[in-house]
Amino acid sequence: MDADTFNRMYPVRTPVRVFPNTREDGSRITRTRTRAVQVQHGLAVVHVDGIRCPFDTRYIDPLLDNHPVEA
Repeated sequence: MDADTFNRMYPVRTPVRVFPNTREDGSRITRTRTRAVQVQHGLAVVHVDGIRCPFDTRYIDPLLDNHPVEA
């Protein structure tokens, strides 16, 4: 999904499940803290609370059911 589409669908502070390493290694529940941006080769990334590096939007699952966010 490109950054514009991600931003239209999921505003900043959307609860998300992120996969810091791989989908097989487990996940973390947090929130987006920036809008997604398009970087090299069409990759869309977004920053989330509690983690320094940006995440490829392919490794983020938005949680739209008021899921509690980890501290």
